[in-house]
Amino acid sequence: MSTGIWLSVAITGGTMLILACVGLPFLIIARNGQRLLATGIPAQAVVESMGDTGMTVNGQPVVAFVLGVRLEGGQAYRVTHRQSLPRIPMGVVAPGAVVPVKVDPQRPERVRIDWAAWRPMPA
Repeated sequence: MSTGIWLSVAITGGTMLILACVGLPFLIIARNGQRLLATGIPAQAVVESMGDTGMTVNGQPVVAFVLGVRLEGGQAYRVTHRQSLPRIPMGVVAPGAVVPVKVDPQRPERVRIDWAAWRPMPA
């Protein structure tokens, strides 16, 4: 093989490795979030505060939430959570809003806002 072919193979391999190292964590986070939505314990959470992280995923802003989570029959506790905010609830979700969440039974500090189950509370 000529030097040019080896160089292009090395560049292609290096590029693929970099893309895998950058993209793989995002894929793992997305998969874990979907698993939590499917198997987590349903609960309600009050949005105590929220702030823009400056990041977007698929055109949706990633927001840092502080949530007051309450499991059925349990004490409320506070978690800090980052998740993308879909465009539909963007102007409605604010501090004080109640959102449905799914809680990891083994690690209650891991939550996921269930946007598919979210309905705005009437004023």
